Amino acid sequence: MTLRFIDGFDHFTTIAQLLYKYNEIAVNSYVALDVGRRSGSNAVRLYTSSGYVTKTLDEQATWIVGAAIKIETLPSGNVALMQFRDNTGNAQACLCITTSGALMLTRGSTSGTVLATSANALLANAWNYIEAKLTIADSGGIFEARVNGQTWVSYTGDTKYSSSLATANSIRFSGLSPAYYAWYDDLYICDGTGSVNKDFLGDVRVDTIFPSGAGASAQFTPTGSVNNSENVDDASPDDDATYNASNTAGNIDSFVFTDVTALNATVMGVQANMIARKDDAGSRTLRGIARVGAVNYEGGDLALSDSYIDHRTIWNQNPATAAAWTEAEINAAEFGYKVQA
Repeated sequence: MTLRFIDGFDHFTTIAQLLYKYNEIAVNSYVALDVGRRSGSNAVRLYTSSGYVTKTLDEQATWIVGAAIKIETLPSGNVALMQFRDNTGNAQACLCITTSGALMLTRGSTSGTVLATSANALLANAWNYIEAKLTIADSGGIFEARVNGQTWVSYTGDTKYSSSLATANSIRFSGLSPAYYAWYDDLYICDGTGSVNKDFLGDVRVDTIFPSGAGASAQFTPTGSVNNSENVDDASPDDDATYNASNTAGNIDSFVFTDVTALNATVMGVQANMIARKDDAGSRTLRGIARVGAVNYEGGDLALSDSYIDHRTIWNQNPATAAAWTEAEINAAEFGYKVQA
């Protein structure tokens, strides 16, 4: 597994669209889209500690999370920037910001046991790349936070709040109390399994690219445009207005994409996002496809529901080479989807 989720927030145009990807979001003015940390990029802006977004994945003892974060001003009380929550909704541990701008590690909620506090402090209205690594255990657990690649605070010992669970399955990101903003951009989530991307990734950026034309396969029936690629290139998803559909196992659509921004940087992984649903009774599964060098490489089964949600396949490495992707390889590849069953 390792790299489990990434989001640059650049493909959202409304707050409602966050629910394609996130399991919980606050309502009304607590959550908004705003300018990101780079020119032309977006961020999610969370208002007060009642403003939050939550991503639920699965049960893991180790999570590594990073995001570019900006705070409007220092909070009036300790606030959790990241909560690592178990499947009962309780926080196993929190990465908090204090009233002085220090980072504080707690077992349990913000009012739980303080494990360690940083000597350094964050400044208001400045972007910083903040990462946290948590391994949950009664003893020998690890909780560490880094800012811009530097360790600010760490703890080894009891990091397990739950009396029965030694895992967390969701991460919640919050705004600041009593009435202040926190911005989040360029988010990644990794777990501790696998052989790559199972530790701090450092300051990263998440760029979004869209389909730009037909690839090798166009086996789904289009609705909206006769060109399958034009039904899935929406910066703002339109659900049943334009889509491609198939009930034939084995059918594939693949597409060429716009080129990634040339950075000559290390690529940590590629995530294919597919907003999909089934439209009848029974079960349906989808698979993401990466087409590299005229060969299709399939991801795992993705079970569809009756509602449109974001289904993801992540390739930590180029499946054709078992090495890190290069920008040229991404630009030459096609990506798409397949009816598995």
